[in-house]
Amino acid sequence: MRLGRWDRRLLVAAARRRTPLRDRVMTTASTLANRSLLWLAVAGALSATGRRRPRTAAASGLLGIGVAATLVNGPLKFAWRRDRPPTDVAPLLPLPRTFSFPSGHAASALAFATGVTAALPAAGAAVVPVAGTVAYSRVHTGVHYPSDVAVGAAVGIGAGVLAARVVDRVRESSVHHPDAPDPAVPIPRQAVLLASPHAGSAEDLDVARAGLAAAGLTVVRTFDVGEVDELARHVDAALASGEEPPLVVAAGGDGTVGLAAGVVAGTAAVLFPLPLGTSNDVARSLGIPPDAAQAAAAVGGYRVCEVDAGRVDLAGRGALTFLNATTVGVNVAFADLATEKTVRDRFGGLTYPIAAARAVRAYRPFRCTVEHDGRERTFDVVHLSVSNAPVFGGLLGFRVPGADLTDGLLDVIVVERLSVGRLVLAVADAAVGRHRPVGRVHTLRVRSLRVACDSDQDVAVDGEVVGGLPVEFTVLPRAVRVACPRG
Repeated sequence: MRLGRWDRRLLVAAARRRTPLRDRVMTTASTLANRSLLWLAVAGALSATGRRRPRTAAASGLLGIGVAATLVNGPLKFAWRRDRPPTDVAPLLPLPRTFSFPSGHAASALAFATGVTAALPAAGAAVVPVAGTVAYSRVHTGVHYPSDVAVGAAVGIGAGVLAARVVDRVRESSVHHPDAPDPAVPIPRQAVLLASPHAGSAEDLDVARAGLAAAGLTVVRTFDVGEVDELARHVDAALASGEEPPLVVAAGGDGTVGLAAGVVAGTAAVLFPLPLGTSNDVARSLGIPPDAAQAAAAVGGYRVCEVDAGRVDLAGRGALTFLNATTVGVNVAFADLATEKTVRDRFGGLTYPIAAARAVRAYRPFRCTVEHDGRERTFDVVHLSVSNAPVFGGLLGFRVPGADLTDGLLDVIVVERLSVGRLVLAVADAAVGRHRPVGRVHTLRVRSLRVACDSDQDVAVDGEVVGGLPVEFTVLPRAVRVACPRG
């Protein structure tokens, strides 16, 4: 009962501190946080930056809200069944019909703030004071006792910490560790950097540079992605001089890594994918941590291993090398939209889902012929991919079943038109790592194949449109030396 008396005294003390200005601020804060709308808006703003750390912060915060709300609005409120404060305190907001203990607003506010702060401390510095204001507003407006808010905040902090750890675990589990041959050569200490200014986390490049320096590497020259030919001449000159083969650091996404792989393939130079893109599927397939600064700082202790590459021969353009995937169909339409500057500028972090929705809605199947191992098959294709890397989907960590960067095979997925139900089933199965057969989804594992069709269809290598059908694919076993973590 002593706690109840202190609760009452503190509630009355808060009511005595009311002023017209404070009342407006507190009622506004409390109202904006109804149904977590305030936190959903903040999460949307963080995601809209298109940057990896803010997106991770948004995911941690929203997961924290989910955990906190489930605990507070379910078992905790019904276990205590505490009534709301008496109306003689003159509440400034209508009293909710739910039980008072603990405060759901406080729990959600602190869960979101804690999750965001764990992933992105700079954002937490702005979010935590707002969360504290929302929590206190529930006492100031007379709809909660102080102990309701204190316990709700404690539950929220715990939920936020748990959510941040879960998101970190998900990121870690999306990394694949290949069993790749080791040519027993050391990591080169002289590095050249191939940088993409348009990569999803390009603003982290300076931090990554500092990590490379801390690892004992010297960056002797930096090339833009538009200077790949100059990079190739530089690497050729370094190899011809008899000096230590260079470490080619591909600082960007999978497209940047693919460009660098074309330079390194078949030489003694070593490729290091520095994950500064959006998906970073090649880096994940090599076991490289998704945090670029962490990966850069650790590269000095990595090993050199040899992995397969894919080669695609395009009519009128010649051969290109890829480490990740080459695609035809709806994925190309999606990539076209997702990489368009006006779309990125308009939608920011929502570019990918919006581009995907537009591509799926507008795309029509096409008839194509696939030739492999002396066989010829015809499909009405919505999507066709030829993959070398086993991991795709970025943070979701989807896997091509049985695939590996050292298996000497290319993994082909052909998707014909699916019903919405089958599409959802296929995506859900991939998300949980279950690979049941899905009708009208065909998989092949081949060393080479040819794809042709009667209509004009674009071909994209690592998200960049490079030509059209027909094309021929060949695997290049152990063609690229890469730096990857030990074990």
